[in-house]
Amino acid sequence: MDTSARTAEDPAFSDAQVEGGATVKAAGALLNQFARTLKTCRLYDGANPTVVKFREDLTISARGLLNKYGEIAYTFHSDDVLFGETSLYPARSRDDNLALAFYRDGVRTLTLHRGIEPREIEALIDSVLQVTGQNPSDDDLVTLLWEAHLDHVSIDYVPGESEAGGNSTAADSGEGAIMPWPTSSAEDGADSTTPEAAVEPESGSSAERASRSDDWTTAELTDELEAGFEELDALSSSEIARFMREYQAEHQVPIVTSMLAVAHAYLDSGANPDDRAEIGRFLPRVLRLSVSLGAWLEAREALSLLRECSSPEWSVETFTQELMQPITIASTVERVDAADGANAADFIQFARGLGDPSIDWLNLVLAESQSRRGRRALAEAIADMCRSHPERLAPWLSDPRWFVVRNVVHILGWIGGNGIVGLLQSAVRHPDARVRLEVVSALGHVDAKLARPLLTRMLEGADTRMFCSITHQLSSTRDPHTARMIMGLMMDPAFDQRPAEEKRAIYSTISAVGGDEIVPELEAEMHRGNWFSRSQDAHRATVARCLARLGTPLSRMVLERGALSKRGPLRKACEDALMGFNDRE
Repeated sequence: MDTSARTAEDPAFSDAQVEGGATVKAAGALLNQFARTLKTCRLYDGANPTVVKFREDLTISARGLLNKYGEIAYTFHSDDVLFGETSLYPARSRDDNLALAFYRDGVRTLTLHRGIEPREIEALIDSVLQVTGQNPSDDDLVTLLWEAHLDHVSIDYVPGESEAGGNSTAADSGEGAIMPWPTSSAEDGADSTTPEAAVEPESGSSAERASRSDDWTTAELTDELEAGFEELDALSSSEIARFMREYQAEHQVPIVTSMLAVAHAYLDSGANPDDRAEIGRFLPRVLRLSVSLGAWLEAREALSLLRECSSPEWSVETFTQELMQPITIASTVERVDAADGANAADFIQFARGLGDPSIDWLNLVLAESQSRRGRRALAEAIADMCRSHPERLAPWLSDPRWFVVRNVVHILGWIGGNGIVGLLQSAVRHPDARVRLEVVSALGHVDAKLARPLLTRMLEGADTRMFCSITHQLSSTRDPHTARMIMGLMMDPAFDQRPAEEKRAIYSTISAVGGDEIVPELEAEMHRGNWFSRSQDAHRATVARCLARLGTPLSRMVLERGALSKRGPLRKACEDALMGFNDRE
């Protein structure tokens, strides 16, 4: 593919440079809209309004462009989508390669025709999502599009039979055979001379003396040697090629794989204890080489062989200390961030094989990793390894890097249980608000009785976002102590100066955690204020709704009593609250 091809989104691209420039730009715009729609569908549920809008917009755009230009044909390569000779969507990364799903399944050209129906566009989107999702189906893209019966979509594709089987006619005729059976021609048979004919002596003693030497008969096997040489010469080119292929294939096997194969064969051949001790002194070098190369599968195998040999000169603790050196951490992070799914899973399994000493190593790698997907996999592995003893993460809560502490608090939240409460106490007063916010989220996985004191302590000096998060966690269960504490915040003179979000959070928390113990205070708050002041009407109405949400007979009685009040705003607030009360019943 010509790498100098200009894309349809290039600012320097103009109609004068490419014939039919308007069509190219339209095709490029439609393709980019299609790619954005796929990304949105992967991010959200199918019923999400954003997904629905993206799909509808794509349908409208496609139908409009096709009505104007008649048809649009896209050509797919392994890393780019072309319109004619113009590059429209070159792959920017492995994850952003729109053409790969089409090219991999054999689609080479896809043409959209005028009159395309919304159903066909929806089917095209669903088919691409199905073959590029995390759980792809067994069918390829060509099969899915075929089964969708798309009358206004045509494709050119490479059939699977041509890739796997080749041309049957050529195979039957003997053409293109990999290695045909050698045959001898009639001329070779005519020219060959049997040994008997070659050594048959002429009559007479002079002929016998001419054909004899002191130790052997001269020229006895000359014809056979020449025929053998000619045969070797004829086969030499193919045999040399075969030897080179085998040589290259042998040397393409990683050296650590070869060494592990040799070690396996050595141990399986009946090695005695001294032999095992000798191989145990060699395997740590294989293990270090595997780690430096990022060959995690081979590293797991080397670790297994080391334990089988039980070498007293090697220990997991010492090896893990080597792994935690800054230079080793940097190279490990680089390889883990660049690893694909299978290789990353092998890394996690290798770390699990090292056992408890690898927890600190994984935390160091997590702290330096720049890959979001890699960090999540590492955090999940650490949480799983520390689930039975979360105190193993305690030293990392005092790390000076805020993001390291946040990662550990997040992992503790995944672990959950009452055992993490003591660990979270040290992070409650962390100077970084992002860490404290993560503590609030983690306390949601703890028994409310144990989490409530920490959450209450964090309310002091909390900003609006933190305040709302804490009150949301406090609203999980009813608690008289918490209800009185929140009532104190509402009755505080500074309540009116609070942001609207904090006021709503206080009202909601009172309704969720309160009971009859706060009904007198709510009644007093509802009656508070001057008869002729309208500034308290909204607050009074909200307090009345809080009484209705409590749903107790006492709160209902208070509302009924207020509905008989001569104060118009109070009476109206109680009447509206009673309507909501009756609706719930």
